[in-house]
Amino acid sequence: MKRILIIGLPVIIILIMAASWRKDSANRFYKRINRVSSYAQALPGDYKYVEYASLARDYDALVFGSAAQGKSFPLIWEDHTNQTFGIPAYVGDRRLGKDGEQEAVTAAAGVLSATLLGIDKSGRGGIDYVGMLNAYFNETEGIFLNNPGGSSVDASMWYLLYPALLFTHISMHYPEQTRMCANVFKTIESWYRAYEVMNNDGQPDFNYTGFNFLTNKPYKNGIWTEPDCAVGIAVLMYYGYELTGAEKYLTATVKLLDYIDGFFGSPLYEVLMYFAPALMARVNAFQGTSYDLDKAISRVFDGNSVPRGGWGSLVGKWGDYEINGLFGSITDGGGYAFSMNTFAAAGAFAPIVQYDPRYARDIGKWLLYVSSNARYFYSRETKMENQSLARSAETNGELKQIINVVPYEGIRKQSGGKMPWFGGDPTVYGWAETDFSLYSGSHAGIFGALFEPTNQEDILKIDLLATQLTKGKAYPTYLLYNPYTTAKKVIYQVKGEGSVDLYDTVTNRVVQRAVLNETTLIIPPDGAVVIVEIPEKAEVIRRGLNNYTNGIYLSSNRSTVSFKNLNNFDTVSGQFTIELVITGNFEDAIKEADLYIGNELFRLTDNMVRLDTRNFERGAKKVTAKVITAHGLSDESTLRLYFE
Repeated sequence: MKRILIIGLPVIIILIMAASWRKDSANRFYKRINRVSSYAQALPGDYKYVEYASLARDYDALVFGSAAQGKSFPLIWEDHTNQTFGIPAYVGDRRLGKDGEQEAVTAAAGVLSATLLGIDKSGRGGIDYVGMLNAYFNETEGIFLNNPGGSSVDASMWYLLYPALLFTHISMHYPEQTRMCANVFKTIESWYRAYEVMNNDGQPDFNYTGFNFLTNKPYKNGIWTEPDCAVGIAVLMYYGYELTGAEKYLTATVKLLDYIDGFFGSPLYEVLMYFAPALMARVNAFQGTSYDLDKAISRVFDGNSVPRGGWGSLVGKWGDYEINGLFGSITDGGGYAFSMNTFAAAGAFAPIVQYDPRYARDIGKWLLYVSSNARYFYSRETKMENQSLARSAETNGELKQIINVVPYEGIRKQSGGKMPWFGGDPTVYGWAETDFSLYSGSHAGIFGALFEPTNQEDILKIDLLATQLTKGKAYPTYLLYNPYTTAKKVIYQVKGEGSVDLYDTVTNRVVQRAVLNETTLIIPPDGAVVIVEIPEKAEVIRRGLNNYTNGIYLSSNRSTVSFKNLNNFDTVSGQFTIELVITGNFEDAIKEADLYIGNELFRLTDNMVRLDTRNFERGAKKVTAKVITAHGLSDESTLRLYFE
């Protein structure tokens, strides 16, 4: 386990305190996400706030509440064979009404999506949709599956694990559903036994296609593997640890994250890796580990997947449409964004900021972009001539009603001479009569639960607790990012009743006291605040590297290293000095610092080193600073400099 020790050592450099909040020091504190930094504009082009929560509620009413009959209806059926319900993956899906062929990726996601928006799915209209999901539990194998009456035999890892995460998350919101809660615990325990097999007596290998729970052995199909299954198992293990306090689950979590952290390249296959950065940040905060979050984020965003090359976050503009922030393949046909992946990624990623506020600015920026650009998955937001179902939508009244709330599966950069092309795979491969994706629509509530508007059009209030799978207690926690070059005043509305103090985890200080109903907050330029609503006059106590109120976690103390007076792609010549500066939301300092120019190591003294470009070959070089702080935190920063 990568434990961080608190070490009392002399201060080597003077800390630039984030609490003073000068723009330069604030920006030094934030960690950059390269794909987000590459957006061409500070603000999304043609920005529009979309009420995804309203879209998801309308989706729920259309799918679960409509008994309409017709060519496109109904969108749900009663599965008498398995005593459950079914929702097809697509509108016009050829599997409609075929008992056992429906997927949890659609049905369970739809229940979770509605639940996150406050819709009770355990008894709405007299139908217990939550209880009916127990049909997806296989008693013999001891796990939840993607199909009712299904089996783990020949199933791929993400189709085994992602449904397990959905069912686990649902059970958290319905503790009175004792059967489901018991089945979730059995699923966690079954996956613990699978972990033990793949951990292989301390020689872990999770680079498999699936796991057969009948033989208790992993397998490879000879075509692809899904090593990010280790993340999905880790999420289940950590929830099991929170649920029971059993150390075996915590040990498994750390071993699994060690495997992911040390994996050569990105293990991303589908959606499971999306959960790694936030889980690593959470484990770093509570268990003293030091997982490399920059690396974990890069492995999700940058399209450097080993098992599925090109999968990541898209950047740029396709025709008249900006696609910055959407998730999918950055290489397939020049780019292919998927709505489900985009919605799921946002829900999985947002919580990282609660545990590591250094990412508040860039995660806030990414979520601002993706909240605007994800609207293009919906037919009414794009040109009809660029859509795969243009003619059908004009002539089919039922379809017109459906496409208002059901998104397209994906957006291709180009197809049929159109850029971009809004559609998907179903009509290409004959899976369904349309490209309208019910499995994606079932995830819209996971996306919509994150966002609230403010009085400032381009500043969102993002709920960092809304999509988390955790048993831990927390006060309401929100991220607000200001994309402008000037400070902005935002009217902040308090979630609960009564008077509260507003605590900002980016600066680790109370920014407003005794707030009742609403107040005005000033958000710094190109900056963010992470507001926790704590009881009025409550004492904030530092314990180790975390801060608590009434025993409830508020924030983590973090530091960031950066280069002083040097920027990316600067040119250096002759003798020059590289100097480091550390910025934090608490008092810290550099203890040890190493500088790497290519593979050559230079030790820094008093946080600086004097170099001469004549001792190096001319050209661009990668320069990386790696530091350990006085409090045992580690960080690194990288520039590319041109040596003359």
